[in-house]
Amino acid sequence: MRNLLLGFSAAVLIGLAGYVMAQTGAAPEDRADRDTQLRLSRLDTSDAAFRKLDHDGDGRISALEAADNPKVAAAFTMADRDKDGYLSKEEFQAMGAAGRHSSDVDASSPSGDRRAEPPR
Repeated sequence: MRNLLLGFSAAVLIGLAGYVMAQTGAAPEDRADRDTQLRLSRLDTSDAAFRKLDHDGDGRISALEAADNPKVAAAFTMADRDKDGYLSKEEFQAMGAAGRHSSDVDASSPSGDRRAEPPR
């Protein structure tokens, strides 16, 4: 009887999770991408943050140097656009801008509509 009750409870929880997922209107991958962009938009990509990670002062951040910041390390491969194994200052600064474009409000819009995302 106990196993039957546990099985029924599990089925209800799975069904409820499916219902909640359907109500959000986005696939789990889409939410993960948005979450990543939101975390990156909070990332300090200032010149000072770049210099702090660039331990050897060569003007670029290696994967080993990036390991000092978990957010940078997690997004390193995605941010390394030219795939040379290093983040240039421009690639590093683009990490912080990655999540901002989707939530910026167009100041010229009287209604405050969100700016359309650029085509990919």
